[in-house]
Amino acid sequence: MGKILTLIIPSYNMEDYLPYCLDSLLVKTHLDKLEVLVVNDGSRDRTSEIAHGYEKACPDVFRVIDKENGNYGSCINRGLKEASGKYVKILDADDSFDTDNLEKFISYLMETDADLVLSDFAVVDRERAVRKIIRYDLGDSPFYEMDRISSNPVFQNMQMHAVTYRLSVLTSMEYRQSEGISFTDQQWIFLPMTGVRMVAHFNGVVYRYLVGRPGQTVDPAMKFKGIGQALRCSLDMAEGYERYRSDIGDRPVKEYLYARIVPFLKNIYVFSLTNYSPAAREMLMKFDSELKRTSPELYRYIGSREASSFAGFRYLEFWREHQDMGIGLVRLFSRLYMTVIRIRNFRVSQDPMAVPASFR
Repeated sequence: MGKILTLIIPSYNMEDYLPYCLDSLLVKTHLDKLEVLVVNDGSRDRTSEIAHGYEKACPDVFRVIDKENGNYGSCINRGLKEASGKYVKILDADDSFDTDNLEKFISYLMETDADLVLSDFAVVDRERAVRKIIRYDLGDSPFYEMDRISSNPVFQNMQMHAVTYRLSVLTSMEYRQSEGISFTDQQWIFLPMTGVRMVAHFNGVVYRYLVGRPGQTVDPAMKFKGIGQALRCSLDMAEGYERYRSDIGDRPVKEYLYARIVPFLKNIYVFSLTNYSPAAREMLMKFDSELKRTSPELYRYIGSREASSFAGFRYLEFWREHQDMGIGLVRLFSRLYMTVIRIRNFRVSQDPMAVPASFR
C-alpha cells in the first residue's frame, strides 16, 4: 500500500510558524503512509530553508516544492499535480494538526473508501490554547450519501479545515483553484462537492486552526484591502457553477452549492454597500454587471427577497434599480441595515439554545 494521505502546505514567509506546523505531523505510527508537500510560494525569509531541513531529515515523508509567488491557489494547484496519496488535505503553514488524532485519522483513511471525509477541528489562539471545537456530528451512520445530506445545515456550513478529499475526485474533474488571489479556500469546499457521492465523518479533532495572527485574510483590515480579490474569487466560483450546472441538474448538491456561494456573494454586496464611496460604487456596479453576464441564475437569486432582504425590504434589488442615488442615502440605508443585523445577532447570542456562530 502506497501513501494514504497527502498534505499540501501553502507557505509564504512562514518561518515563525512552519516548524510548529511540521512537528505536529511527526506521528509515531503510519508515518510511511504520509506525504507532506511544502509548497514554498516564493518566500523571502527562511521558509524554504526550514522546509528543506525536514525534507533532509525525513525524505520519504517531506518534499519541498520551491516556486515563484503565485498566491494560495497556485500552491494548491501545484500540490495536486504532484500528490500521490489516496486522500488529500490542505494544511495552512500557520496552523497545525493534533498529532495523536492524526495517527488515528490515517488508520481510518486506510479503511474507508468515502469520497469526502469530514473531521472535527479546534480553534486555537496564539498561545495554541483551544478556544473552541467545531464538531460535525451528522448522525449515527458511518457513511452518508451526498444527495441525502446536502441540505443538512451542519454540512452546508462546513469550513475547509474539516475537509479531506479522495484525490481521484479532484483529478477526474481536473480541479484547479484561481491563482494570484487570496480567499480561494472558499473554492476548495465548492465545486469539488459536485464529484462527491459518499461522505464519512471521523469523530475526532485533526486540524488546529490558529486565530489572532496579524495579516490573516480574515482580519477586517486585510479583508477591506483584498475586496477586489474576493470579487474575482466569487466570479470564478460563479463561472464554475455555470460550467457544471448541466451536470448537476436537479441533484440535491445544487442546494449545497447555493448555500455556499449565495452568502459569499451577499457578504460582498453588504460589505461594499456598508463601506460605500464613489470608488466602491463603481467597483460594485462593475461586479454586479459581471455576475449578471457570468451567471444570470445566481444574479437573479441574489437579488431576490429570499436571498437579500430584511423586514421585507429587498435592498439589493432596490440598489440595482437606483444606482444613481446619492452616496449619503446609501450609507444611511446601510447603517440602518447593520443596526438591525447587530440587534438580531445579539439576541441570537443571548439564546443558550442558539446554533454556534460558525454554523449560522
